[in-house]
Amino acid sequence: MPRARLLSSCAAGFAAAGLLIAAGATPAQAADPSPKPPKNLANAEILDDSCYVPPTHDPNILVDVLRVARTHNANAKVTLAAFEAGWVESHMNNLPCGDKDSIGVFQQRPSYGWGTVEQIMDPWYAATQFVTRAIAKDRANPGYTAGQLAQSVQGSAFPSRYDEAESKARALLAEAQRSTAVFGGGPTDFTGDLKADIITFTQNTEADTYVASSTGGEFGGAKVWHDFFAPGGETPLTGDFNGDDKADVVTFAHGPEADVYVSLSNGDGFGPATIWHDFFAQRHETPAVGDVNADGYDDIVTFTRDADAKVYVALSNGSSGFRPATVWHDFFAPAGEFPALGDVDGDGDDDLITFTQGSTADVYVALSNGENGFGVGKLVHEHFAPAGEQPRVGDVNGDKKDDIVAFTQGANPDVFVALSDGSGFGGGQLWNEFFSPSGEFPYVGDYDGDGKDDIVTFTHNAEADVYVATSNGTDGFINGRKWHDFFGTPGETTL
Repeated sequence: MPRARLLSSCAAGFAAAGLLIAAGATPAQAADPSPKPPKNLANAEILDDSCYVPPTHDPNILVDVLRVARTHNANAKVTLAAFEAGWVESHMNNLPCGDKDSIGVFQQRPSYGWGTVEQIMDPWYAATQFVTRAIAKDRANPGYTAGQLAQSVQGSAFPSRYDEAESKARALLAEAQRSTAVFGGGPTDFTGDLKADIITFTQNTEADTYVASSTGGEFGGAKVWHDFFAPGGETPLTGDFNGDDKADVVTFAHGPEADVYVSLSNGDGFGPATIWHDFFAQRHETPAVGDVNADGYDDIVTFTRDADAKVYVALSNGSSGFRPATVWHDFFAPAGEFPALGDVDGDGDDDLITFTQGSTADVYVALSNGENGFGVGKLVHEHFAPAGEQPRVGDVNGDKKDDIVAFTQGANPDVFVALSDGSGFGGGQLWNEFFSPSGEFPYVGDYDGDGKDDIVTFTHNAEADVYVATSNGTDGFINGRKWHDFFGTPGETTL
């Protein structure tokens, strides 16, 4: 695709410094230098006081590092080590220079064999170099803490700083996990019987895909519908890409190649995965699925979620691929927001929705023109789904206009709904007072086939239970009960 690949980088003029790194470094044995460096400074600025390092992180670097770790099936300790190292070295920013020739997120040095300047300034490449070395070090030294593991890769002049940064690294990791779990909603009727089913992607080395079909009152036994689809680091989603009324699966590889694979449903399984686009939703971007031009085929959308906050669309040709990506909006859903798609005005084509979350918790909508763009983003709700809540989109009252749903989670897991009136959303109303507490994953779909979207939650624990509460179409989700007793184990992506 003829779109330039954007490297997340600091503004020109940063003077970064770094630590001494050796590709084969072993843990430093000497005590930290005296005086001890200030905790609020990155190694880059400690070793070169002319270096300016932002006091805060780049949110997109967090996503890059996490996706790389998942791509290599890194365990929790290796992943934490990567976040400790990234924070300590650069405050998770892609610094273009550093102490001697140290550069990038991890302050890696070309002269020490880490790669060329161009390679190291690619956060995906830099994270790959750290993660693959850390995996090998962890296998050789299983007793290391995450900080010791980071030091074994980095060879820092300040070896204790990594473990000291554990709490900060865990907070950054949690933010990255939230940023990569943006699933606003999508069709999951894989059999074509007008009832939404459930799907789970194991996203491990086996990369199996399981489906449990709805009977209207429960989900049947889980069956493998694909034996290798959406391995770790990729983003799997669902949509009807060929217009046969059966939902298919798509996965976005991200990374430098940014391929997009689709596997079509035959009603009893998914066919071979084929490339439908060879460059879309690169690196840190957030993909989504919806029919934005009302032709009966679901299309793919990506939100860059950076300073530009552009929205690209690639339309489905209905049989074998997505057309070239074009800009449909030049500023929508910047970093930190939760973007989604839904037919807010009921005209048949999906529109853009973003939840700002945070303390203001505004909701903006940009309507699709059905041909080549979305209109101006407009504020349609002033307080819905604040920070910590999980927003979703679905037609919960069966009027063909998508509504918004918020799961508060926490100890008092309420579910609020704001119904669409065709141009905006009404006031948020309590539709269920206990559903999907903390740690669970909520979603929406018409599981009983009555034309109104219901709610589902996956416990994502050892029991892996699945609960559904059906919509009464007016003011509540009712009859919440278990529909499956083992589906979607921890670490899987369930929809």
